[in-house]
Amino acid sequence: MKKMKKQGKMKTVKKKKPSIRELTIDILKKSRKPLHYREITQRLKKRGYRFHRKEPERSVYIIINRYPKIFKKTRPATYRLR
Repeated sequence: MKKMKKQGKMKTVKKKKPSIRELTIDILKKSRKPLHYREITQRLKKRGYRFHRKEPERSVYIIINRYPKIFKKTRPATYRLR
């Protein structure tokens, strides 16, 4: 958390956590090759992302398929950035 001083008062500002989509984009940029959504999920877990669902792989799969302008399917369940 950052503290900001504004007109003599201290205000605490929480740092926003990156979303699954933002982290998935970063993971695919760094890998430079298409990845299976299960591999993406494992890398998210290694980075410390905490999932709220019982099935984290499903969350990743849903996010990837929700943004077809960002993610391109190369093989079944395998994606890369457009």
